[in-house]
Amino acid sequence: MDDLAREYWGRVKVARFMAMTRYFDVPSPEIKERYDLVYIPTVILFDKGVEVDRWRLVVMEDVYRYELNKFLKARAARTFARDAAPAVR
Repeated sequence: MDDLAREYWGRVKVARFMAMTRYFDVPSPEIKERYDLVYIPTVILFDKGVEVDRWRLVVMEDVYRYELNKFLKARAARTFARDAAPAVR
């Protein structure tokens, strides 16, 4: 995740939360429950505070890289379409 955070700096914010210690202690059960963190790892992609994708049990960074690129490309296309639309008077 640290490599992805550096690679996508300025385009994606990466935050890490430890849902469980190696001894199966849960440091913050409220957050674990709020985000349904049952599997480790669980990676959640948010756009403007709304969950848009979730990956469970994925450990290969190439999978995250592929999905992030797909998300960023779609978001750029939506932004372009919105900005290119003629103004309605």
